[in-house]
This record gives sequence, structure tokens and C-alpha cells, in this order.
Amino acid sequence: MKKTWIFVVAVLLCGCNRENINAQIMNEKLYVTIGGETRTVTMEDNVGTRALVAALQTENITYLADDYGNFEKVGHIGQSFPTADHQITTSAGDLVLYNGNNICIFYGSNSWSYTRIGKFDNLSADEVRQFVKAGQGEVAITLSLQPIQTGIRDFSPEENDKGPAYTITGQIAPQGYKGVVIQNGKKRIQ
Repeated sequence: MKKTWIFVVAVLLCGCNRENINAQIMNEKLYVTIGGETRTVTMEDNVGTRALVAALQTENITYLADDYGNFEKVGHIGQSFPTADHQITTSAGDLVLYNGNNICIFYGSNSWSYTRIGKFDNLSADEVRQFVKAGQGEVAITLSLQPIQTGIRDFSPEENDKGPAYTITGQIAPQGYKGVVIQNGKKRIQ
């Protein structure tokens, strides 16, 4: 009987601890960076958002998104998350998970079944359109749990090959890396 009570107490403590962890995670902000500008998102609490936050605790997610239907930027995020879809009508500034592996950032409105991730903080519809570069084609979007510091500055051409090169996720670029790097505070493609 004593072992049963210890087991019940342990299960209850673990359950309470998990709820506290989920509440703590959902109090964090999601940071969205496009073209060197970062904006914050207040997140919803659901299974998809919790999985996204867990993934972002390991590393930032950068993906390419393009305009669709003249109301959203949508892109495949390279991994799948559980969904909690329900019929919603979106508005400018909403972020949603679509099919578990695409993130849509709305600069217009649409009605569909999505898993809501959250909404941009304090951005008007025009500011959202400008931030996501609505109608301007493909953009690189980085999702993170902390603001991204680029430290980009001007430099002379002779500085170009001095010092290590870093990927946009902040890791040292391996030998032969192809893509966007930051070296000596300057973004470049190699």
C-alpha cells in the first residue's frame, strides 16, 4: 500500500511539473527575423506550439517562404509537428501551422483549418505587410526563442578572408560550406 501511495504522489508531482514547464514555455516570446529585422509573437498554448518551442530550444529554424493567394507568406519548415487544427479566420499578423510542416504568416485574411501558433505583437496590418515583404516574392524567415544579433558592420575588402565564417544560425561554417555566411561582421554568399 505504501508503494502505491509513493507511486501516486510521484505521478502527481510529475504531472504538475509538466504543467509548470508548459506554462513557462508559453510565457516566452517567439522571435521572427526577416531581412535583419526581428519582431515578437505572443504564442498560443497548444500541442503544435509546444512542439515548435521544444524544437527551438535546440536550434533556430530558418526556412524560405513565398507569397500565396495575396494574403500570406508560407513555407515548408523542414520538420513536422503535431497539429491542433480548427476552423479559423485569420487576420494580418497571425502565424499558423499548416499540415504540420508549413508555417503561414498572414498579411491578409483567410478561413481554413489551421493550428494557431500566435500573433505579432503591436504590428498594424500595413506594418505586417512591410515586415514580411508582402508581394515581393521569396524571403528567408528565422524563428527563434531569443533575438538574433547579427553584429553586421561595414568593412574593407581586404578583411574579407580574415577570421572564421559563421552560418546564419551562428555555427562555424565547415570547410566547403555553400550558402549565406557571416564573416567579420558582414553577410556574404560563398
